[in-house]
Amino acid sequence: MAEGGGAAQPGDGSGGVGASSAGGAGGNDRRCGTCRARISLVESLMKCRCGLVHCEKHRPTDLHDCTFDWRAMQQQKVAKENPQVITAGSSVASSGAWCGQHEKYHPVDGVGRRRIQQFHAVGVLVLVAFTVRGVLLTVFQLRPLLLLQQLVMGWLCGFACSRVLPHFLLGVPFPSCRFCIFSWELLQNAPWCLEAEWESLKEHLIFIITAGNRNCLTRKLYDGPRSLPHIARTVSTRLKEVVSGQGACCF
Repeated sequence: MAEGGGAAQPGDGSGGVGASSAGGAGGNDRRCGTCRARISLVESLMKCRCGLVHCEKHRPTDLHDCTFDWRAMQQQKVAKENPQVITAGSSVASSGAWCGQHEKYHPVDGVGRRRIQQFHAVGVLVLVAFTVRGVLLTVFQLRPLLLLQQLVMGWLCGFACSRVLPHFLLGVPFPSCRFCIFSWELLQNAPWCLEAEWESLKEHLIFIITAGNRNCLTRKLYDGPRSLPHIARTVSTRLKEVVSGQGACCF
């Protein structure tokens, strides 16, 4: 009897420990990782990418402090599904197409993008100012090297205005310029780069004259030819109408 009871007792104890261990392991898999509430078998199979299972209440990623980087995964997915098409400068066949590529890489839609491109325009004007100064110094002092010196200094200062200042003053990433005088395409086709910058400067001038596309000259200037004679003629005609009392001032 004693031996039988002694033999049975270890068996019962070992069986109880095994059952509780199995039940504990199963219980951990069937509990919410946030509130520790019991969940169903189906819910226990819905494992989050962070490695935990949750009840219906805490299953959304913003309700259980998910550690998985969903934003990075989405960015990788978008980059994979939408590969960036980069146009080579050598494949552009005309100056008009070059200007179109310039507009593509220098967008002005939205306040933030407009401000970035205004810094770019200031950089272009800085380069022009240094160039004019170099020409004058060369003519009056007969020192041709001064022109080269002013061109290099103007390009560096203009590059800083266009690419560096927006990063520090506006808090935006360093702008990536292409098809402009501050890009490597300048070495491929300098005349078309200058033409594209000239068209961009005229667009900025129209934007200023129309008070940010908000006055009565907006349609006339943007729909007409983008040339200085047309801009000057349109503005002077409107000023004459206002002075003669034929129309209200829209400035």
